Amino acid sequence: MAIDLITRDENIRWLFHAGIGNVQVEALAAVLAESMTIPDVERDALQRRRHIPIE
Repeated sequence: MAIDLITRDENIRWLFHAGIGNVQVEALAAVLAESMTIPDVERDALQRRRHIPIE
């Protein structure tokens, strides 16, 4: 599983160990989405996944 963070200046890719569940990675993506400039539809979809606690 991976998260890509693309900015004006950099492209950052976080790769997660297979043992980390998709739920936790998606929750992290939702937290990051709060401060990103993305279309509202995409932000809403990511934030709906955030309600799962990260351990």
